[in-house]
Amino acid sequence: MFSKLKFWKPTESVAAIHAKAKGRDTSPAEGVSRPTSALKDFIQCITRKENPCVLDIGPVVGSNIEFFMNYGIKIYMEDFLAAYAQPGYSVFEDGKLKTNEDEFFRDNFKYAPEFFDGLICWDILSFLDPRFAKVFVEKVSPKLKSNAFVLVFFHTQQKGLVPVYKYRVAGDSILDYVPLGSEKPIQKVYQTRDVNQLFVDFESQKFYLLKHQILEVVLKKK
Repeated sequence: MFSKLKFWKPTESVAAIHAKAKGRDTSPAEGVSRPTSALKDFIQCITRKENPCVLDIGPVVGSNIEFFMNYGIKIYMEDFLAAYAQPGYSVFEDGKLKTNEDEFFRDNFKYAPEFFDGLICWDILSFLDPRFAKVFVEKVSPKLKSNAFVLVFFHTQQKGLVPVYKYRVAGDSILDYVPLGSEKPIQKVYQTRDVNQLFVDFESQKFYLLKHQILEVVLKKK
């Protein structure tokens, strides 16, 4: 099951966090800093809401918790990929290893309908079997309020195994790509049309194709 974390009270100012990030010399062991265009848009959309609540399904990053709290955003964090990788959810079907979707969602992601104002997926959907990615979106959609926003990244190149990162927010326009020491294959390269077909209950807000071949997307629930 997911390890659920809930955080409410800010401890540092946004300016202080930005100053720390600006002064940090990120070493290769820590990863590489890269620009982000969609994060700022996502934050601006979420902070217009009253007492916004967001789910982040990436690995837990303590400084990210502080960053979002200082924008007044309540954060729930769940390590989706860690749960997805648990062998107990794997079954053989037609000679192939697949995820038992019913068991996975019976154990995980148990929230009330229309609970969240936003969802941060990072690049996780690129690593999921496309069928399971579709089921995930179908399951998550009812948990989001009307006019909720989604931030999601997609890899635009499919070249064998790629490093798995956690994303550390160093500012609303900078992310640290911190390697987790593992690699996974990209299961599907999503084009703009594929994204819209995957998120059928959402409308596109912003698409940014970055120089490092990541497609950043902000979507809004209808």
